[in-house]
Amino acid sequence: MGTKADIRRAARSQWKEFLSGPAEPRLQAAFTRFLEKEIVRKNRSLCLAYYPVRSEFNVLTALKEAGWRVALPLVGEGYSLSFHLFLDEGKEILELKPGAFGIPEPEPSAPTIRPDEEDILIVPTTAANADGYRLGKGGGVYDRLIDRDPYRRMEKWAVLPEKLLDAPFPAEPHDLRLNKIITEERIVTYP
Repeated sequence: MGTKADIRRAARSQWKEFLSGPAEPRLQAAFTRFLEKEIVRKNRSLCLAYYPVRSEFNVLTALKEAGWRVALPLVGEGYSLSFHLFLDEGKEILELKPGAFGIPEPEPSAPTIRPDEEDILIVPTTAANADGYRLGKGGGVYDRLIDRDPYRRMEKWAVLPEKLLDAPFPAEPHDLRLNKIITEERIVTYP
C-alpha cells in the first residue's frame, strides 16, 4: 500500500486514460440515467457540484441533460466554500470567471444558495477505498465543508471509473465518507 500521494498520482493517470477511452461515454450515460431516476424518485432537484478540470469527470453534462438545478462553489477566505446557482432546470443562468486554482467559479456578487439536508453534494473524487471514503486532491476543502450543517447531513455522491473504486488507503478521521458512488458498471451505496 502506497501513501495517499502515491495513490493520488496513479489515480490521476488512470483518470486521464479513462476520460479519453471508450468507457467514459458509458459512465456519462449511466450517470444521466441515475440522475433522471433520482429526480423523480425522491423529488430532488438541487445539487451542489463542482466545475470539472483536467482529470475530473464532467458531472455538469449529465446534470444539465437531466434538468437539475446546480450550484457551483466559490472559494473564499481560508478555502471556505459558498455555493451559487449555475444551472436552473438545465439552463445556465450565471457566468463563471477563473477563480481559485484557475477553476471557473461564480462571481462573489452572485446570489448564494442556502442548501438544506435534502439536497445532494457531488464531490470531486480522485479515488475511493472499499469503505466509501474519498481521496480528493489533498487540500481538504471538501473534508472541512462537511463539518458544518447542513452539509454533514446531505447525501454525498461521487462519480468514478470502476477501477478506482477500491483504492488501498486507510481512512483518516477527517476523510469524507461518500453515500453513493456511480461507476460505468454499477451504483454502490454506503450506509
